[in-house]
Amino acid sequence: CLFFCTGVSLIEKAIIFSINPKIKEKKLNKVLREIKKLSKNIYPCIDQDGYLFNKIMSSSGKKRIEFIEQNISLVVLVAKSCGKVFSLAKAIESGIKKSIISDFYIGVKAIRLALFGCVLNLEANAKMFGEKSEYTEYFKKLLKEWQ
Repeated sequence: CLFFCTGVSLIEKAIIFSINPKIKEKKLNKVLREIKKLSKNIYPCIDQDGYLFNKIMSSSGKKRIEFIEQNISLVVLVAKSCGKVFSLAKAIESGIKKSIISDFYIGVKAIRLALFGCVLNLEANAKMFGEKSEYTEYFKKLLKEWQ
């Protein structure tokens, strides 16, 4: 979650810097609004992720399974958001000023790292708790596309 928010912040910065106030750049402004919405939805997940991890480790039986399922839902939410950011970033890459493109690329790499963490988390849940996610393979494919 933290890498996602860091990546989105860098991408936002690159977009804002690239917007020319004299020209109505609808595409950049639209993507900026969408990315800000995604970030706003994921930011609270940082605390939720830590909370769920502690609950998983300190509980057992049905309660533990409930917390694992909540964690999987959170991980899937973050991973889906990573996919959306990838699509948005691809759509505007050519509009990012060259003087800030490195921040943009670092942001995309941070999003990729967040997605990689989601895949590892889903795989760990499957191994440790037998809770397989139907999304794991899809997210792995998405990672390969963004290498």
